Amino acid sequence: MRETDAARDARALSWSWLYRPLKARRLALARLLGLSLSATLMALLPPLLTQRLIDQGLMQGDFATVATYVGALVAVGLSAMALQGLTRLQHVALSARLLLSLRRALLRHLLRLAPARWQARGRGDLMSRLDGDLTILQGFALDSLLGGLSNLLGLVGALAMIGLFSPALMALVAVLVPIQWFWLRAWRPALTRRQEALRAQSGDISGFWQDTLAHGPWFQGQALEAARLNRLQGLGHEQLRRLLAVRRVGFLSDMGPQLILALARAGVLLLGGYLVIQGRLQLGELVALLAYLGMVMAPIGGLLGLYGGWQRARVSASRLAELFAEPAMSDPYQGQSPNGPGALRLEGVRFRHPGQDTWLLDGVSLGLEPGQKVLIEGPSGAGKSSLIRMLLGLEVREAGVIRVDGVPLEALSRRQWLKQVAWVEQYPSLLRGSLASNLRALEPHATDEALCEALRRVGLGEWLASLSNGLETELGDLGGKVSGGQRARLALARALLKRPHLVLLDEPTAALDPVAARALDLLLDDVLGDTTRLIISHQGERFGRLDARYRLERGRLVPVEEAASCR
Repeated sequence: MRETDAARDARALSWSWLYRPLKARRLALARLLGLSLSATLMALLPPLLTQRLIDQGLMQGDFATVATYVGALVAVGLSAMALQGLTRLQHVALSARLLLSLRRALLRHLLRLAPARWQARGRGDLMSRLDGDLTILQGFALDSLLGGLSNLLGLVGALAMIGLFSPALMALVAVLVPIQWFWLRAWRPALTRRQEALRAQSGDISGFWQDTLAHGPWFQGQALEAARLNRLQGLGHEQLRRLLAVRRVGFLSDMGPQLILALARAGVLLLGGYLVIQGRLQLGELVALLAYLGMVMAPIGGLLGLYGGWQRARVSASRLAELFAEPAMSDPYQGQSPNGPGALRLEGVRFRHPGQDTWLLDGVSLGLEPGQKVLIEGPSGAGKSSLIRMLLGLEVREAGVIRVDGVPLEALSRRQWLKQVAWVEQYPSLLRGSLASNLRALEPHATDEALCEALRRVGLGEWLASLSNGLETELGDLGGKVSGGQRARLALARALLKRPHLVLLDEPTAALDPVAARALDLLLDDVLGDTTRLIISHQGERFGRLDARYRLERGRLVPVEEAASCR
């Protein structure tokens, strides 16, 4: 049956996104392939040297020649181990860099998805694909394929020379197994410590993904994609360092059995060669013992496991291709930089969620002058948050215009525009890490003095002084160690460090009681008095000194004149 076009397209989609990172590392792949081929060919040299030893030494009764070839075999064995160790390290480095590249590509794509796609997938499903599927595919792309090639070459080389197996082979393996076990047991503590350090670092990677997936729209809304990618780069390099440490110790632990085997081969050559010369040992037994010791079973086992790896890799590739097939969110902010604080104008804006017939925003018009404090109130689901998300580029309107100083938002650079905007969410995003790292999320170069001053201005100076570790205090997973009021003030302090021209506050008092909410409103007036503020809330009575107050009803903004007051 001929393959259909749909089947070909699906198969191409499953693997096409993997080609680019592999192509970018084609020189490293070629170098690794060359090392692997060299190691395999070098592993086939001992039988050839053995043949020379037999023909030129044993058969001629020249023990000096025998000793010469024994030395050559030892040298080749040690060289093969060194080359194998270098190949493993190169393989680990390339494999880790490929995994990091794939993770960066996936993160870059995920941060370009519309927020609705994050909720549609769910964090559990995404983590399963990003962690399990990606690791399986990366392992097959390098580990299984290169290992399978080495096994195949080794098996072909061994089978080309094999005739009959010697019973002495099993006896020799039985003697060497206990010695190898004691060697491996001696190295186990050092290897275990490094593996535990690697697992701890893997936990940091997992925490990074949880933070990113939990707060993806916030990173997008604050133009922090580059910061996230850089953070992943740093974690990836640290993971590579610890992974190489594990591999180095693992190589040393593996070297013992191989060295024992090489010395056993040398001993058999010396002793067996002497016995052959004396006529006390059959030549065929010696050749079989040396040539095929451990050269057949391992390659066969590796090749048998290759098929199962291929099946797992196909499934993982298809699951990851589904993520890359998700349509990316359009980025309208490609143009010029904003000139300053600017007046903000919304003219006839219309918006509805995909698949819905009813307009959530139906002809919304609004003006904000520099320094104004404007409130939009309304019930949950009225479209207030969608209005803010359009200003951040997280939602795309279907009609109308948004202007900054008369310039359409589409004509502005997204990154430069968002540098002037601070978004204080209803449930502020606090990340895994210290208090200082959370405050520096929007302003990485802020000094400790600036952080302390920002905390003091939002009323958290005494709280900071009470912390035994000060700015280095860990806030817990997703900021779980701070209260709702502290979370709101921390978000405000973080916004202050950014020195924004426009602050968007989404339900800033939702988690506060009336007294705390009023205190926060007074604090906003104190620290953001000259900054343009757009507040959305279903608790409009909690805010005073407004320049304008609107109610969002049936997709339209209705002025609430009786509640408005002067600054």
